[in-house]
Amino acid sequence: DPRPALSVSLVIGAGERVALVGPSGAGKSTLLGLLAGEIAPTRGHVARQPAALLTQRTELFQDSLRDNLRLAAPDADDARLTAALETAGLADLPGGLDTRLGEGGHGLSGGQARRLALARLILSDAPLWLLDEPTEGLDGATARDVLLRVEAASAGHTLVIATHIRREAEAADCLVSLSAGGIRSIVRRGETGFAALLASLRPD
Repeated sequence: DPRPALSVSLVIGAGERVALVGPSGAGKSTLLGLLAGEIAPTRGHVARQPAALLTQRTELFQDSLRDNLRLAAPDADDARLTAALETAGLADLPGGLDTRLGEGGHGLSGGQARRLALARLILSDAPLWLLDEPTEGLDGATARDVLLRVEAASAGHTLVIATHIRREAEAADCLVSLSAGGIRSIVRRGETGFAALLASLRPD
């Protein structure tokens, strides 16, 4: 049989904050895809909570900000949409919910587009939040603000972040190091090796 792209055994507790770390091609995004239900396992079993996935690429459409948000919560009223925007740090657009986005979200900066994606995540109410390198390509100050907002908004959720950037893993309770499609180590905060593994990740 061909060797699977990913072969792991992993238990993530409800409410845990886990960072999947490792080089490109280690299997981080594949594992997120399994947890999101976007990829079916060829062997074994994945038991998971309903999940919302935040990727590096935000799918935005030529429509109002309101309708772009309602993709995550079709029945949400303006008060709930506005509250999500405020939590995500995107409440200062001059047109508010009526702001018109161009094709592919034209008119928003990269940081604003990521905040819009975060607002969608907040609106989803899914108990499991999956983030795939959520601040890649953002400047350090914007990235840290987005991460602080994620951390604050994720209370009561299970959070799994795939990353190779130190700032994205700093709030994790547990670091899962992947290599060549397998788990190399699992280290929890306070255990020997946690600080060293965190320090080995790419700085800002």
